Amino acid sequence: MMELLQSFYKLRKNQQGQTLVELALILPILVLLLMCTIEFGRIFFTYLTVTHAAREAARATVIHTGQDDAFIKQKVESTASWLEPDKLIIEVTPASPANRTTGVPLTVSVKYPVDLYTPLLSDIMPNPFIVQAQITMRIE
Repeated sequence: MMELLQSFYKLRKNQQGQTLVELALILPILVLLLMCTIEFGRIFFTYLTVTHAAREAARATVIHTGQDDAFIKQKVESTASWLEPDKLIIEVTPASPANRTTGVPLTVSVKYPVDLYTPLLSDIMPNPFIVQAQITMRIE
């Protein structure tokens, strides 16, 4: 009986080492999956923010006719206040406020670069990843 218990103890001791090896093999994959999930969340959050900012700026501009590009830029920056305003790229069509008359479509395009921090993901995707949104509304 004692020999049987000793053999079970040795078997259990060997399994502890096996568990450590399995953990060492699977842990990098789990960490990579976790980091990719976090990166996707950051990119998706930035996409939602940029889209909302472009929509708010376009809507405010088409309601209040005669607004210049400074008004549109200020509206985008205030709506997306948690993004870095220096990195925001804002384009408006038609470019001249004189051409923005009733019935003309106004397009507000906002781009924002998102820096990727995950090493393997930044090798596969372009770094920085450009998130962009374009909203078109008719001037009222």
